[in-house]
Amino acid sequence: MKVFAILMTLLVGASSFAIPKTHGTSRTALSAWIPEEDMTADHLEIKRQCDQWNAIRHYSREEAAEKLDGELLEAYNRYYKKYDEDMEWMVALSEKLNKIMFPPQVPKKGKKQKKREKFARQQAYIATRLAGPPKVVVGAEEV
Repeated sequence: MKVFAILMTLLVGASSFAIPKTHGTSRTALSAWIPEEDMTADHLEIKRQCDQWNAIRHYSREEAAEKLDGELLEAYNRYYKKYDEDMEWMVALSEKLNKIMFPPQVPKKGKKQKKREKFARQQAYIATRLAGPPKVVVGAEEV
């Protein structure tokens, strides 16, 4: 009985840190169209414009210039002008963030470089010791 209680305690403890199951998004009444027979004239017009724009927005710039005219061409150009501006802004922002998140790394010093620097420090120390004590000038006389 004690073994069973201990095993159940371990099972409950382990499952408390498990990743919860997530369900995919399902189509709800809020994200679906109402049936066409129940739509008003305004709803039908909005649906027609949505379907039209869904077909238009995947055109290349050359296709759009050939096939579209008037207000649709202006809307297409406005949409992709704003899209291009936003993409340029995001690229600039990501470059700035990359500089912050991934700063340039100073290469690690090798064994020989450390020895050269130690030797240079020793030589500088020896040179200062051989030069003698620093001369102090008080007034116009040397001490």
